[in-house]
Amino acid sequence: MDDCVQRLRGIIDNLLDVTGLETGRLRFVHHDYDFGQVVRQAIERRSPMIQERGCRLVFDVPRTGVRGWGDAERLARAVDHLLDNAIKFTPAGGALGVRVRRLATGHFELCVVDSGPGVPAAALEQLFEPFVQGDGSPTRAHGGTGVGLAIVRGIARGHGGEVRCASPANETVAEVLFSGAGFYLVVPERASTPAGS
Repeated sequence: MDDCVQRLRGIIDNLLDVTGLETGRLRFVHHDYDFGQVVRQAIERRSPMIQERGCRLVFDVPRTGVRGWGDAERLARAVDHLLDNAIKFTPAGGALGVRVRRLATGHFELCVVDSGPGVPAAALEQLFEPFVQGDGSPTRAHGGTGVGLAIVRGIARGHGGEVRCASPANETVAEVLFSGAGFYLVVPERASTPAGS
């Protein structure tokens, strides 16, 4: 029963977030934070799910030196959505990769990649639209409401950043090559929108 309540709460939170993004009423509260710590904590939260599926996780996330100014709570939700997505589409026994780095522009980049089947080319263009899923067929094997990636994009843009998908990723994380889907969340060191916007 507790699992059902938590799942329902998550769905409601997601629908409230996507409604806030659509109406421009989603609030951001910016303050100092460490992006590496935000990502590491998200990995810890999702570790039981990863282990349950028998998947391998490799990551390259700095412990220090990724200090920024933005809404850490919203960014944590974005990271959670990207990890959930990767876990969902990684076959049992597969692998996921997570990397954080500072780009030459000063932006922070989070890369989440998997060893899944990737995203069909026809679905890439609308992947970040609300209620759109890579596999929208009635027989699709994966659940969800199709708002997670739209929320990620809204949070990225709320910080003056962006998110994109590459499939196949052909990305290496911790010396492991991933050929599934790769999602790249990029945000500036300092969010470009004022606090409380």
